[in-house]
Amino acid sequence: MIAISAKNLSKRYGSVAAVDAVSFEIGSGEIVGFLGPNGAGKTTTLRMLAGLVRPSSGECSVLGKDVPGPTLREVGTMIEEPSFYPYLSGRDNLRHAARLHGDVDGRRIDEALEFVSMQDAASKKVKAYSQGMRQRLALARALLWEPKVLLLDEPTNGLDPTGIAEVRESLRAVSDTGVTVLVSSHILAEIEKLVDRILAIEKGALRFDGTLQALLNQMGGAAVLYTVRSSDQGRLLAGLSELGYEPQPRGEDGADVRVPVAETDELIGRLTALGVKVTAATPHGDDLEAAYLRLVGGSGRPS
Repeated sequence: MIAISAKNLSKRYGSVAAVDAVSFEIGSGEIVGFLGPNGAGKTTTLRMLAGLVRPSSGECSVLGKDVPGPTLREVGTMIEEPSFYPYLSGRDNLRHAARLHGDVDGRRIDEALEFVSMQDAASKKVKAYSQGMRQRLALARALLWEPKVLLLDEPTNGLDPTGIAEVRESLRAVSDTGVTVLVSSHILAEIEKLVDRILAIEKGALRFDGTLQALLNQMGGAAVLYTVRSSDQGRLLAGLSELGYEPQPRGEDGADVRVPVAETDELIGRLTALGVKVTAATPHGDDLEAAYLRLVGGSGRPS
């Protein structure tokens, strides 16, 4: 079953296209990472899927029904900075959200708090919460009515490494129950550990839709990333540049350089012929961050 669908989805503000004819489908139970530079259109897309913003053109659906519509009651959202009543406790904020939604079993409040490890802070007023605690509470609120779809915008903002890992495991556990998760994040190392599929958007246009491995293969091309070390870093950098590569200094004795596969066997010999004494040359597998930066032109920001 298709849980989330966007067809030529667009949102314009005057002459500016925040989202431009974006189309994709996400199946039930998938965890999909939504990547893009700041201002690329991620949040606007999520807001349209959640029924918070009407598209200028195109259409979107959730659980087979057009948005906005009744199936939005099956959606949990965590979009932009979470807002709460600061003088209410975390538990009372969830009680209020449960009453607004309706049809929420009262036991779900404590279950959701425990799920995000907030049970010990549930009686404290939200005004005393750190950003990370507010993020956890927002995730608990999104899970409160046991949604079939989760739309999450930077859910790990403000969390320490332990908290980030806990949220990652929580989302995996939720997905294992059949919930569909679309999650945006700028912490690419965490997205890489969480998802198998990537949607990448830049300047409002969808640039990539496919598996994580397909993105790595596509953007890696027929090249290998090497860390090369030498007793003379200056000569090493000069030699690599003379061979036509674009080395990046690494530490005090090394350089990172991307070498076409067809030239890897000759790399050491060619450097030696230039008088470079190579002490080590280590190939690396590609990662999401490197592939993503090449996809958006190297900076991770719109150009």
